[in-house]
Amino acid sequence: MVKYVFELKVKGSNDHYRYDLDLTINQENNPEQVFTTEIRESLREKLQEQSLCTINDNHLNQIITTWIQDIKEGYRDSTISLDLPLIIESNINQLNDQGNQENPALISPSWSDIEPQLGMMPPLNFC
Repeated sequence: MVKYVFELKVKGSNDHYRYDLDLTINQENNPEQVFTTEIRESLREKLQEQSLCTINDNHLNQIITTWIQDIKEGYRDSTISLDLPLIIESNINQLNDQGNQENPALISPSWSDIEPQLGMMPPLNFC
């Protein structure tokens, strides 16, 4: 078995995230057959865990297409750089927090303690 490594670079970051596959000679010759639904989802989940970025279906297809092409050309290491949104940014639209909708209890002020601090209050008519 031969080890193939895929490395994802997120634009705006210097970090690299990787996913490894061990392929047989038959799988090396037919890399399209390697990427079953389970492998695709495993690839997506692992890269999302590492990068904390959302990888949608289009990004996943770009990753897999690049990797398949590189495997066909005989490269054991593949790299792609994508502009991916953070998971927290992509989930902000799904936030549904109703919060506390109750009005606070009204407190009546005590007027008995209110006094002028420096003497008497000025007259309110200026005529």
